[in-house]
Amino acid sequence: MKTPSPKNPSLTRRLLLHLSGVIAFQSILMFFVLYWQLDYRIWLPVSALLTLFLLVVAIKWFLAPIGDVVSALETGVSAMKDNDFSISIHNEEYDELDTLVRFYNELSDVLRTERSALMQREVLLDKVIQSTPVAMILTNDADQIVYSNKAARTLLQEPRLEGLRLAQLIEDIPTAMRHATIERRDGLFTESVHGETVVYSLNCQNFLLQNQPHHLYLYKNLTTEISRNEIALWKQVIRLISHELNNSLAPISSMTASAKKILKQQENLDMLPDMLDTIERRTQRLFEFTRQYARLARLPAARKQTMNLAEFLSDIERICEVNTSSDFQIDTLAMDSAQIEQVLINIVKNAKESGSEPNQIRLIVRQDPGEIQFEVTDRGSGLGSEQLSQAMLPFYTTKKSGAGIGLPLCNEIITGHGGRLRIGNRKGGGVRVLFSIPIS
Repeated sequence: MKTPSPKNPSLTRRLLLHLSGVIAFQSILMFFVLYWQLDYRIWLPVSALLTLFLLVVAIKWFLAPIGDVVSALETGVSAMKDNDFSISIHNEEYDELDTLVRFYNELSDVLRTERSALMQREVLLDKVIQSTPVAMILTNDADQIVYSNKAARTLLQEPRLEGLRLAQLIEDIPTAMRHATIERRDGLFTESVHGETVVYSLNCQNFLLQNQPHHLYLYKNLTTEISRNEIALWKQVIRLISHELNNSLAPISSMTASAKKILKQQENLDMLPDMLDTIERRTQRLFEFTRQYARLARLPAARKQTMNLAEFLSDIERICEVNTSSDFQIDTLAMDSAQIEQVLINIVKNAKESGSEPNQIRLIVRQDPGEIQFEVTDRGSGLGSEQLSQAMLPFYTTKKSGAGIGLPLCNEIITGHGGRLRIGNRKGGGVRVLFSIPIS
C-alpha cells in the first residue's frame, strides 16, 4: 500500500507557531519580572527590545521559504525568456504556495513539450528547404541575406550567404534575371550560359517577419523541364504533320500514277478532270494546314487601341450571330479589336459545333474590379477530363478536320493582352469559356 506523502504545513499554522513562541517568551519574561519584583524602568525596555528582536527573527524565518519560492520563480521565468524550459520548482514548505508552484511547473512542461515539437518541425522544414531544387533567398529591408538554402548557394557560387548583401552577389548571374531581382519583378527568363540555353523563373514576395519588412526570392531552374516538354511537343507536332502529309500525299501520289496510266493508254480520259479536282482539293487542304500553323507561329504583338465596348459587342453579335448580355460601366476598353474579335469567333464557332442548340449559346460580358470578363456558354456535350487538361495545348484536337490551333491561338492572344483564358464544364451540361482583359 502506497504511503501518502505528508502534507506541507499551513502558512497560517506556521505564522501562529512563530507568534506563539514570541508571546510565550514575553509572558515568561514578565512573570520573572513580577516574581522577583525587578525594576520596571529597566526590565520593561529590555523586555520590549528582546521581544522585538525575537519577532524580527520569527518573521524572517517565516518569510524565508516564501522568498526561496519567489526567487525560484524569478529564475524560471528568466530562463523561459531565454527559451530554457528545463527548470522545475519543488515546494516543501507551505500549502498556500502549492497551487502557484504547480501552475508554474505545468506551464513549464507544456512550453517544454511545444518547444521540442517546434524544434523538430523546424529541423524537418529546414531539411525540406535545403533539399529542394528551388533556390530560396530571404533578405531584410537592408538587402542583407538572413536565410538561404543549398540551391541558392549553388546558384550564387558562395559557400555561405547569410550576412552578405544580395546586390553584390548577383553581379554574375544572367542579365535579365539580375535586373528582375533588383526590381523584385516576377517572370520567366531565358539566357545563354556557356553556350547553353538556361530558363529560370523568379518569384518575389514581400512580408513582415517579427514586424520587420523582409523579401523572399525564389529561383527555379526550368531548363530540364521545359526541354522535356519541348521534346514531347515536337514529337507530337511531327506525328501530326506526318499524319496530315500522309493523308494528303498518298492519294495525290496514287491519283498521279493513275492519271499517267490513263494518258499513256489514252483510255478513260473523261476521268482525268475528277482526278485533277481531287488532287487540287488535297493540295488545298495541305496548304490550309500549313497556313494555320504558320499563323500561330507568326502571331503579331497586340496593337491596343481604345475601342467603344458597346459598339464592339454589337459587331460581335452581328458577326457571330449569338445572343449577348452585358453589365459594365466603362465606355471604352484598350485592346486589339481584330485579335479579340478572332478569339470570340473561334470560341463561338466551337460552341456551335458542340451540339448545343443555337438559342442556348450566349456571350456574357461583365465588369469585375480591374478587368472586363467575356464568357461564352453552351449546352453541348461538354468535355472529358483529358480534353479539359489538354484543350490549351497546341496541335491537340478531337475534331476530324481540326488542326488543334484554335484555343491555343486564343490563349496566346489573351495572354498578350495581359489576361487569362479558362475553360470548364457547366452544371447541367455544356461548356463555359471565360477570358478577361485588364482595364487600363
